Amino acid sequence: MKLKIVQGREEIYSTGGMALIGNLLSGLESLKRMDGMKTGEVKKGQISQSGIMRCAAGLLCLGKTDYADVEAFRQDRLFRQALDLAKVPSEETYRQRLDALSKSEESFKAIEEGNIELLAKVEDFGMESTPYAKYTPIDADVSTQDNSGSHKEGVSWTYQNYEGYAPMFVYIGTCGYMLANELRPGSQHCQNGTTELVRRCLEPIKTLKLSNPLWRFDAGNDDSAMALELDAAMQSLLIKRNLRKESLEQWLALARRVGERMPSREGKNVYVGAAHHIKPDGSGEDGHVYAVFEVIERLTDAKTGETFLIPELEVNTWWTNLPEEPKTVVELYHRHGTSEQFHSELKTDIGLERMPSGSFKTNDLFLRLGMLAFNVLRIIGQRAISRKERLPLKLDVARRRLRSVMQDLIYIGCKLVNHAREETLKFGLHCPWFNVFKDVYATV
Repeated sequence: MKLKIVQGREEIYSTGGMALIGNLLSGLESLKRMDGMKTGEVKKGQISQSGIMRCAAGLLCLGKTDYADVEAFRQDRLFRQALDLAKVPSEETYRQRLDALSKSEESFKAIEEGNIELLAKVEDFGMESTPYAKYTPIDADVSTQDNSGSHKEGVSWTYQNYEGYAPMFVYIGTCGYMLANELRPGSQHCQNGTTELVRRCLEPIKTLKLSNPLWRFDAGNDDSAMALELDAAMQSLLIKRNLRKESLEQWLALARRVGERMPSREGKNVYVGAAHHIKPDGSGEDGHVYAVFEVIERLTDAKTGETFLIPELEVNTWWTNLPEEPKTVVELYHRHGTSEQFHSELKTDIGLERMPSGSFKTNDLFLRLGMLAFNVLRIIGQRAISRKERLPLKLDVARRRLRSVMQDLIYIGCKLVNHAREETLKFGLHCPWFNVFKDVYATV
């Protein structure tokens, strides 16, 4: 049966979640302070500096990463009011104003401070538990962005064998909140600039009063000076070592002598242990940082059962200052892999894979604004699943993917009604997420 299609006069929106996003972004005092600074030329009647940044972060919360996407919201009253904008900018204005903002370090500082304001609203970042302690993980890692076929500033050949950028991200907690990020040229080594980024993060960690922070890095960030600096700053650390030219046979001999043999299949020997005599360069004999190892000796092929003429050796080692059993240290590092899921959410769910500008600084600003969007959506998602009795479906999870948050609570249909000098959002009678939306709105 064919339906009759007509256009009504009511204001109906498919993005009711802008009310949640706007409440979180509009309350950031750090962004508001930008309005009193001479960052770019703002004429009378134009959108404020903070308004442009809220607009960009709001669009990113909707998965809108192109400049042209703003045009669809020029007449969207809910978008404008939720983000406290004088008006929604045109594509050209949006582009020009972001370019102007990227030329000032005050813009980057305001976003970083605003991000800490957001994170201060988080009740539970999620912790890693061991038999002896609980740690707040801080996972730092590079994740490349594919910008092949473009001529954007800073795009170069990455270790993933395509042209793009190689930004560094820092996440806190098992729920995956972003503490910091930094756009980098694709060819830049992952350790180049990482020590400085870590230093910038130490003060926010104190501000947020994180309990027992544990820094985790991959082998590309094996740097003795950074390890010792973190240890001196009373930070727990777990950094995968780069074996370089070390002998695998010598590690096997050490593992057989001092390591613990772990349960494994027939034809495979796994040894885990600590080598307290092996310390980073520059560390004294009394230094806290030492090496933990996992040595795997394969005598037979797992698939065919065929015996190897020469056993296959795999050696994994880490720097750490944790007072934990070696097998616990190894397991804590394996959980570091969860941060790959956070990269995916930023690049796939929000859409920050291909950057919108040809300017490196503007793209760096855009990535920082993406951090605000990332944390706004994470806060909304975590507060929603904490209300299990109100959820319209059974969810036994510790974290919701950002795409699910966007589909359930951001792209939610509503009607904006102006009556008796009051603005009201009206949701459908059978809206399954209404009760959750109402509860979360009261808390943001």
